[in-house]
Formats: sequence, structure tokens, C-alpha cells
Amino acid sequence: MSSLGKIMKNIILHTVINGCVTGICCAGNDNYPLGARSAGMAATSVMMTDIWASTNNQAGLAYLEQPAAALYCESRFHVKSLSQQAGVFAVPVKSTTIAVNYRYFGFSKYNESKFGLAVGKKLGEKFALGVQVDYFHTHFAEDYGNFGVLCGEAGLLCEPVKNLTVGAHLFNISRSRQKASPDERVPVIMRFGLGYTIRDKATISVETEKDSRMDAVFKGGLEYNPIGELFLRCGVSTGHSYQYAFGLGYSWKSFTIDAAFSHHKVLGYNPHISLIAKL
Repeated sequence: MSSLGKIMKNIILHTVINGCVTGICCAGNDNYPLGARSAGMAATSVMMTDIWASTNNQAGLAYLEQPAAALYCESRFHVKSLSQQAGVFAVPVKSTTIAVNYRYFGFSKYNESKFGLAVGKKLGEKFALGVQVDYFHTHFAEDYGNFGVLCGEAGLLCEPVKNLTVGAHLFNISRSRQKASPDERVPVIMRFGLGYTIRDKATISVETEKDSRMDAVFKGGLEYNPIGELFLRCGVSTGHSYQYAFGLGYSWKSFTIDAAFSHHKVLGYNPHISLIAKL
């Protein structure tokens, strides 16, 4: 098969999977939630305050208490050319946290990269805001060229009553586009969610996500801490196909490792793993 044929084969496969899986794949410079903790809860993430808030809802960064770094890997449906990797580094300074993040999707002939600079800030004990500037870069092999685009995102978190967290996030607030054509816009993605903690042992999360190109998706997740630093997780979501997920996490000293599997009824299992180190 020619080099061009191989490129087109992978792009077609990429497009088919993206069309089949709402909230599972990221294509066309989407903003897919990252981190295996979120993945184990069916990608509910807008109300979380871990380091992956750098990409999921920047307001959650404001609650970090010390510098941290994290790595994430997802082997999407065991297809190497559809895998993605990501990294985050965050530093809190008083009530403000600054973070940089990077995500890579694809393979040598076609790939997408996202670079982000995020800031999360507390406005009182029960309210926080966050913003991020993104640069997306898309690479095509041979003579098809590269292109890039800038866009922004913003989020908020609040605790209206004890143990209840409310989160909201808007991606591509500038309505940026990839090219001059109106059909090449980066999608606008809105998310809203609630998280409720029960006796410091379990957290129930519900979230809705609306992509400007698709119908709304609804997600629900549960995280349970049975003993020590062990966490068990599960979740379900809707979309073009019904999906479910499960995972676990364990913390030891300054390290946390999370693993998860999400499942699509047509395409099968999707493994995720991430590592967080407090510095």
C-alpha cells in the first residue's frame, strides 16, 4: 500500500470511530477529558480538583496544595495510530495555580497536538475560576502541510452547600476556526456537572456535555474509598452508543496511579493509565 493510502486509511478509521463514539474519541481538535480517574467514571470531570483540572476544568487547579506533575496514556481500542498521550505540570502560588499541559494524538503521518497554559484562582473558600489559552497544531505528512489555531477555555467551581460541588466549563470561547471555511471551526463544547461526597468515603458525579456538532451526552460516575488509599470507580454515559467504564486508583507517599477501562459496544475496550507525582 502506498504512503498516501496508509495515511488515508488511518484518517478514515479515525473519522469513523469519531463518528461512532461521542465523548470517547477526540478528533478535529476536540477537548476530550484526560486522566484515568475521570475515565474510570465515564469521563465525568468538570467537578474534579486534581491536577487534570488543567485540561478538564481549570478552576479545579485552584485547590492544589503543592506542585505536581502527571502523565497519561490511552491506547484507544488497541489501535496504535489512535492512541494519545498527555502531560501536565502545575505550581500553586497562594490562592492561584499556574499549569502547562500538552496532549498528542495520532501517528507519524497524521497527528494533533494541543499546548495549554492555564490559571486557576480561588475567589473565597467556596468559589474558583479558571482560564486557559490553547494552541492546536495538526500535522499531515507528505505535501498536505500543517496548520495551527489558537483558542481559549474557561471554567468555574463552587460549593453552594457542604459536600456538594458544582462545576461548569466552556471550551473554545473565541469560536476559533481551523481555516477560513466556516465548516472548519473548532467545536464549542459546554459541560455542566455536580459532585456529591458522602461521609468522605464516596463521591457521586453527574455531568452533561454539549458539543456544537452533536446531541447532548449525559454521564454518571461513582468513586468509592473502601480502605486506606485505594479507590474504586465506575460510570456510564450516553451518546451514539451506550458506554460504561470502571477503574481504580492507589496513592503511595507522593505518588498516585490510576487505571481504567471504558467500553464501547461496537469497538470494544479502551484502556487508560495515568501517574501523578507531588513534588
